[in-house]
Amino acid sequence: MPARLVQHVTAFRIAAAYALVGVLYILTSDRLLALVAGDLPQYQSYQTLKGWGFIALTSLGLWLMLRFAFRRLEHTLRAVTRAEDRLRGALDAAGGCAWETRMTAAGEVVFRASGSLARALGFVGEGPLHQADLQGRVHPEDLAACDAHFTAQRAVMLGQIDSVPPLLLRLRAEDGQYRWIKIVADVDGHRRDPEGSLFGFALDVTDLQQAHHSLADVIAGGEVGTWRHDTRTDRLTVNDRWAAMLGRRLQDLPQPLTIDDWRALVHPEDLAQMTRSQARKFLSRDYFCTEEFRMRHADGHWVWILSRGRAVEVSPTGEAEVLSGVHVDISRRKELEAELIAKSDFLQRLTETSVSGILAFDPSGAIVFANMEAEQILDAAGAGLVGRDHSALGWLYGSPGCGFPFERVARGGETLHDLRLTLPRADGTERVISVNAAPMAARGGPVQVVCSVSDITQRLQDERRLAEAAEEASHAATHDALTGLPNRESFRAQVAPAQARARGAGELLQQVFLSIDQFQQIKDRFGPQLGDRVICKVAERLEALREPDQLLARVGAEEFTFLRRCRIAEEPEGATRMLSAVFAEPFDIDGQPLYLSASMGLSQFPMDAQSPEEMWLNADLAMYEAKALGGNRSVPFTPKLRDRLAREATIGQSLQRAIRDGAFALYLQPKVNLLEGDSLSGAEALVRCTDPALAGIGPDLFMPIAEKTGLVRDIDLLMIDLVGAFLAELRGRGQRLCVSVNLSPESLRRARFGQAVLAHLAAAALGPEDVLFEITEGAVVDLNSEARDSIEALLAAGFELSADDFGTGYSSLSYLQKLQLKELKIDRSFVSRIALDDGASDAIVRATLAMAAALGLRTVAEGIDTPEQVAWLRQHGCDVGQGYFFGKPMPASAFLDAYPGGTATCAATCAATCAAAGG
Repeated sequence: MPARLVQHVTAFRIAAAYALVGVLYILTSDRLLALVAGDLPQYQSYQTLKGWGFIALTSLGLWLMLRFAFRRLEHTLRAVTRAEDRLRGALDAAGGCAWETRMTAAGEVVFRASGSLARALGFVGEGPLHQADLQGRVHPEDLAACDAHFTAQRAVMLGQIDSVPPLLLRLRAEDGQYRWIKIVADVDGHRRDPEGSLFGFALDVTDLQQAHHSLADVIAGGEVGTWRHDTRTDRLTVNDRWAAMLGRRLQDLPQPLTIDDWRALVHPEDLAQMTRSQARKFLSRDYFCTEEFRMRHADGHWVWILSRGRAVEVSPTGEAEVLSGVHVDISRRKELEAELIAKSDFLQRLTETSVSGILAFDPSGAIVFANMEAEQILDAAGAGLVGRDHSALGWLYGSPGCGFPFERVARGGETLHDLRLTLPRADGTERVISVNAAPMAARGGPVQVVCSVSDITQRLQDERRLAEAAEEASHAATHDALTGLPNRESFRAQVAPAQARARGAGELLQQVFLSIDQFQQIKDRFGPQLGDRVICKVAERLEALREPDQLLARVGAEEFTFLRRCRIAEEPEGATRMLSAVFAEPFDIDGQPLYLSASMGLSQFPMDAQSPEEMWLNADLAMYEAKALGGNRSVPFTPKLRDRLAREATIGQSLQRAIRDGAFALYLQPKVNLLEGDSLSGAEALVRCTDPALAGIGPDLFMPIAEKTGLVRDIDLLMIDLVGAFLAELRGRGQRLCVSVNLSPESLRRARFGQAVLAHLAAAALGPEDVLFEITEGAVVDLNSEARDSIEALLAAGFELSADDFGTGYSSLSYLQKLQLKELKIDRSFVSRIALDDGASDAIVRATLAMAAALGLRTVAEGIDTPEQVAWLRQHGCDVGQGYFFGKPMPASAFLDAYPGGTATCAATCAATCAAAGG
């Protein structure tokens, strides 16, 4: 019930009681007087007396009541005054003040403040203060919170809300400094106030805030995570750093965070150990804990945490209700501890297992520590080292009788490195040990000496042997192992100084590259061991010709290079003429004479070259030119040779581009049956390059370059693809044709070339009935393992082979029979001289035709240009003819127009020819 209503009810009850007592008194007294009074005057006299008595009694009662009320009021007033004084004193002592807020008739909120804080802030005055007066003192960052607080006060006074949250803001005091003020409103007092004012208090909490911020700065600076555990609710409160240690954000943690959430992050082993430890401590009411454990990081790894905490709230029974503490990330410390332990273990094991002896001496020179290796090296008597003096070890330094220089290290502070000392052995020999010693000053203690000792007797012996081996290795690194001559690197290192000397003396330098001709054939026929002996014989003769100021080196399998100085007046061929004399006489190999020749290239400094590399390259190019010209000759380097080689390099580059772009065209030259009315027997496939950069350059020019640069293999395979496309078109017309395809000797020497040919044949759908392969006689004779494998692969697949340019090489019958050839092509150099007066070519061709007939081989004469040649060949039984007389090479499309009819396949043609020849 409201206080005001209680007051009204109480007053009403007193008045009603007084009226009831008065009525009862009057009624009772009147009846009593009527009984006592005898007559009316007596009754009236008694009535008057009764009235005076009533007045007296009521006056006395009223006086007693008012006296009691006034005493109570005075007591209450004194209590209120004392309470107000105490409150004011407490507020002043606490640096606070009381305030009152009310609303004016215009709806404006005004306030008054009293107390020491109000005076310090300058809010004490005669009239009320307005909101703007307060806002002028508020810190700019707190204006929004101040406006919100006044809005909440207005809403409370209007009855719209029931509470006003406390406000913490900064106000500028009279001295110009901002003070932290906490404002608290008494909403319950507002409800009791008849005028509807809102009262409250304001406290100066500047010191508290500064302490709070200082503590926060310490926590932030120390990267300390804080936690607070309420055991009554199992709630856990942590700060941002606590979460950041685990790679998380505070808002990412479960809300509310419980102690079970914390347990889920702790390593299971550490959690079990910590639970046991804390259970024992909590049982004894010891709530101060220091633990180290691992917690799982958000990335999955474990973080080492140092946790310290204590109870901050304890129940009356002594049980912890709230625990508070901090977390510190000690992962780095744990890593350092692990590293320190590892290093300590390592040093311990290093000392125990060291291959060097380790000793420690006290300041007097006595041994205080020695590992096992030191015992083995120095303790020959087996009496132990610890306790013995350094001078008793018997090691000698320098002159006899001079031992380990302990004084230099201990008192002179000198550090010794690899000091060589000797230890005499019982057998009279000596051991050599290496000693490293240094002073070691202990903290607050005397200087000690630590040294390591190693027995280097064997090492010195090994070093001597190693030096000898290094000298041998150095010689081997700069000399050829087979001949003992300088090698390529050694030769090149001496050319530049030789050029400098020649330039200073005004002389010339001549470098000759020499290569033994057909050396590979010699190795293939007689074996590599005999080849090595031949190289040694050649090297001996060359070394015999070399003068002291000349250089000779072996730079390849069968290649040598020679450098000499000469005068300008000397003829350039002098060097090559002198070297050619080496091969004038045969070489005696196991009593058998072996005749050799050599190809040589000559380059001169400074006419041909200005640097060692250029002179080397020029001589090398000239040597290869000599080989290309047939060998057994010398070729001097000339600018024209370099230009030609540069042109060949340009053609080689263009060929690479043409191969990449497929810029080749198929040409066909007809082959006719000489014995069957000149009917079409087949065609030979020829290639022409359509790349613009190679315009006007025919196969006779670019094919040798392709062979040199290793591009001919790609051209041969491309030719198969072109033939396949042409025969596919021919088959579409219902026609067949036997096409001869040339395979380069260089391609046959490539590994797995036969498998590549078969793969292209399969892709082009070409079979033995479509293609006949022509290989030169040189490729047949010089048949290495790769070429043999390729040819055997083609024969195994059923393809036939033709020996091209037969008669210009070895004409080996064994190889013809071994390779199962089906055709011989007589070279044009013989065909062009048929029916001439000398008759030599006629005899060679007749012999070839007779040999082919005896072997059952088909014969093809190439280069036929005249009717007389045709007639002669028919007369002597040649099977097939080919040449300009029958037709020049023409594009595939023109060939189809010129020969619209078909012909038999390769196999059928071969069978018919063999039957006609009686094979």
